[in-house]
Amino acid sequence: MKIAVCFKPIADYNRLSREDWKWDKDHFIDTSFVRRIFNCFEESALETGLTLSGTSEQISDTVDLTALTIDNQKGDNLQGDLFLKQLLAVGYNHGVRIQCKKKTDLRFNPLVMSHLISAYIKNQGHDLVILGMQGGEGDNGQTGFLLAERLGWPCIGEVSHIVRDESHDSLKVTSRIDGATLIQTVHLPMVLIMGHSLDSPYLRVPNLKQKLNAKKKQISIISDIELGVDTDHLTNTTIPENDKTLMGLQRPRASQPCVFIEGESTREQAQKLYYQYLKKRLSL
Repeated sequence: MKIAVCFKPIADYNRLSREDWKWDKDHFIDTSFVRRIFNCFEESALETGLTLSGTSEQISDTVDLTALTIDNQKGDNLQGDLFLKQLLAVGYNHGVRIQCKKKTDLRFNPLVMSHLISAYIKNQGHDLVILGMQGGEGDNGQTGFLLAERLGWPCIGEVSHIVRDESHDSLKVTSRIDGATLIQTVHLPMVLIMGHSLDSPYLRVPNLKQKLNAKKKQISIISDIELGVDTDHLTNTTIPENDKTLMGLQRPRASQPCVFIEGESTREQAQKLYYQYLKKRLSL
């Protein structure tokens, strides 16, 4: 079984100060100095891929596990490659980064993302693609469904749990639909979109030995041209124009009221905290 898990490192916007929220004429905000993090849904997808690989070893079935990301940065993408190295350290067989030309705006652009992923999947012959329900700017929630349409594969959204079935080409998938839980056995190929997962919400952390071994492994960098997709010359046979136009950005106002409790001593402050704020809540 060949599994590809897609992810996109995103900037931790909570670390941007009010003064950092400045955008240029193309509505780009400089986040190069901000650390990158995993989106929560994509982190669940990445851990689920590792879990499937581990259970496959128990039933003597080989799994080829690929971590796939896309960016449009020129030159070396140090932060993105560090994420791929981390995934290689925890058990992924391949770390792949699709490199787009800078003029291609990947933000709010699920059409381009789905076309690039599908081109790679078709070239490599994967059986299963796992994505997060949302990821990156906009959280559009469309990329997985557009990818399935492009590949011509069945697709299940809001997946919470995936386990191997007795057959080597089938899985038992638990998902949410209209507020209910649905458990079904599906046959590959398949696109699965991870939602809230209680079983694998966090990606495992590599130890020192795994990190050292991962340094010896190579990351594969593939351009859109090598995939047969030229994002500079969009035609009907490659990538269609983005159906969304970015008109403007606005920083949401975060209301975080804070009350300072005054008192001559810690004991007096604790008493005010209890009688003014906690006692009523605790009696409910």
